[in-house]
Amino acid sequence: MTTARRRTRGSRSRRGIGSTLATLVCSTSEHRDEAAPWWAENGSSTYNDAAQRLSKAFTNFHQGRAKFPCFKRKGQGGSVRFMGSAVRLADSHHVRVARIGEIKNYESTRKLYRHLERGTGKIMAATLTERGGKWTISFTVEITQAIPAPRAPERIIGIDVGITTLYTGATPDGEHVLEVDNPRRYVTVEKRLAHAQRIASRRQGPKQGVAPSNRWKKANGRVQNIHASIRNARRNLIHETTSMLAKNYDVIVIEDLNVTGMVKNRSLAKHIQDAAWGEFTRQLEYKTKWYGSTLVRADRFYPSSKTCSHCGTVKATLSLDQRTYHCGACGLTLGRDHNAAINLARQGLPGTSSGTGRGGEVSPAQQNLVVTAHPDEASTESFTMVDD
Repeated sequence: MTTARRRTRGSRSRRGIGSTLATLVCSTSEHRDEAAPWWAENGSSTYNDAAQRLSKAFTNFHQGRAKFPCFKRKGQGGSVRFMGSAVRLADSHHVRVARIGEIKNYESTRKLYRHLERGTGKIMAATLTERGGKWTISFTVEITQAIPAPRAPERIIGIDVGITTLYTGATPDGEHVLEVDNPRRYVTVEKRLAHAQRIASRRQGPKQGVAPSNRWKKANGRVQNIHASIRNARRNLIHETTSMLAKNYDVIVIEDLNVTGMVKNRSLAKHIQDAAWGEFTRQLEYKTKWYGSTLVRADRFYPSSKTCSHCGTVKATLSLDQRTYHCGACGLTLGRDHNAAINLARQGLPGTSSGTGRGGEVSPAQQNLVVTAHPDEASTESFTMVDD
């Protein structure tokens, strides 16, 4: 009887979730005249987007993925998503938005405009975002693109991510081919950011029934600009590195890190988030599909740092402060990240499967090939390489 009651509750919850969006749209349409007399001044896409976001928030809450929805704080920027023909390109330098009109672009959209002219692309949606007084628009585009066949595994590289050295790459034969130092974007501007936030906190910000002052808007804009510069510089470096890897190597092996669990370490959380390992993996996932290369995820518990790349001996413990790997069995002395990158690269060899283990106990496990593409595009094609 207990099992039957639980199933009934679950079915009711699913039916309620499915009708959330329809209920929101109907209720707002019935009471919009008395609740929002300015309703007709905006396009219908604005209200549809708000209803869809609220419906998704309630769905995530009922399914246990998020907390109960709350109001978004004012003054931190916002975004709205337009669907269908509400946004279109007038030409390669102008965007036409419903109820707003034609807007000149700061950056050229020539590439997208050519896709639309040839019929190989279609704008599905567009998101208009405001942050720190700057407006950006991003398009969700359906493009006909030929996906190349996977290349033969001739050039293999293993990538070990870290904090001191952001990316360390090596081939299965031990050649050190890639080293990218961590620029520490957030740490370098942390004092300047704290100063700007302290100034903004002393201004009259947005409160219930109180409009923010102009001085607060300027101070808050400076804070948002610092955040934007950090974000843009970080993503640019990741785009450079991932584009180079996907174009120049046939097989790329990385670790399947539990970043969510790692950021719970209070001593390293700031530095791990600043390194953006998750974004690095996300970009590799779709770029390897674009260029015909293959992304291999080594097993999460594979001891790449503890294993000697020369004799295969696995250390029982290896603390984070030991940056040089020394093997007591064969006498190998090598950089910790370089040693880990070599072991990861060998997991990409044909017929090799990654192993899981802690210390000396190692058991074989299957590797996971990532084949899912992402519609984003790389921003640059430059890269950084070193030769030893």
